[in-house]
Amino acid sequence: MSIEMTVSEIAEVLGLSRQAINNRVKELPEEDITKNDKGVTVVTRSGLIKLEEIYKKTIFEDEPVSDEVKQRELMEILVDEKNAEIIRLYEQLKAKDKQLAEKDEQMRVKDRQIAEKDKQLDQQQQLTLQAMKDQETLQLELDQAKQEVQSSKKGFFARLFGK
Repeated sequence: MSIEMTVSEIAEVLGLSRQAINNRVKELPEEDITKNDKGVTVVTRSGLIKLEEIYKKTIFEDEPVSDEVKQRELMEILVDEKNAEIIRLYEQLKAKDKQLAEKDEQMRVKDRQIAEKDKQLDQQQQLTLQAMKDQETLQLELDQAKQEVQSSKKGFFARLFGK
């Protein structure tokens, strides 16, 4: 059942002049206006809804809706809300995954830096150990050279008899 009303009927319901309503109706898109079998201009349901929005008054009462239809509409609204919530949570989860991936990359960089520092520390320890060995060797050579110098200063008989 389609709901259509003439300009006069709308004017009567709204309590406005026919001329004022007629001027408003002329501003409506063509799809909201038709002619009835008598050739009189009538406003369709979509046009009536637009006029209701303009005048902030109810022109027609909606047809009674069954409980089943109300339940279905309510379920659709709930499903839409839940879907919106799911999408929001999914986006939030994607953002968290991205953050975790960034943290993982930061950890890999830190691990590489730590490994490099460990390698440098090991090299430093090896160099220090080698330097200590070289120092010890040089000290032994120095001591040996000192003994040779000392023994060369002794006389011939002292060197011969080991005194």
